[in-house]
Amino acid sequence: MKKILVLAFFTSLSISPLWADEIVADQPDQLGPNQRWIERVEGTFGIPASSDTSSALNLGFGGGLAFGYRVAPHFSISIASGYYQYDTKNSSAANNGSFFSYVPLETVFSYNFGDGSFRPYVSFGIGAAFNTYTLSSATFSYETSFFMSPAIGFLQVISPRAALFVEGRMDMDYRANNALGMADGTPSIFIPIQVGLTFFVI
Repeated sequence: MKKILVLAFFTSLSISPLWADEIVADQPDQLGPNQRWIERVEGTFGIPASSDTSSALNLGFGGGLAFGYRVAPHFSISIASGYYQYDTKNSSAANNGSFFSYVPLETVFSYNFGDGSFRPYVSFGIGAAFNTYTLSSATFSYETSFFMSPAIGFLQVISPRAALFVEGRMDMDYRANNALGMADGTPSIFIPIQVGLTFFVI
């Protein structure tokens, strides 16, 4: 899964400039009016935030991709996924290297404010999470759960077809497996802090 995401990341970076056919050269802080399609790539630093996750897991890492469409100048709908991994605390020698990971697949609704180069936004994602509990290099448990992810962040437009973004998100994973000694969180909560690039293309 991680190799697939890395390949998709570099592919999106390479093809995004080729898709954009409208540049507002005299307004570098404005997005092109007809640039509807969105690509987004991000790196993530993750914080276990609920009692079940913070007691069992260390700080984590990951990354994600999203592809979407600007329905209106300030409103967009995207399909997003990623990979997020958290190593366990106090692993025994037999289970050295055990970790919890999840891959969300969700529909994300985003609304940004303002028309300048700096644009705060809010978003809400809903979908499913594909959870993996890795007890050792040869022992896995899998689970699919309901998933929600409200978020706040800001875009800093750097060209008519690209913007930097910083986002704080609350991942609410309704998992139930206690394979790593994690109690049923209902939901388990993670706080990913994400930094990345959004491309606005035709």
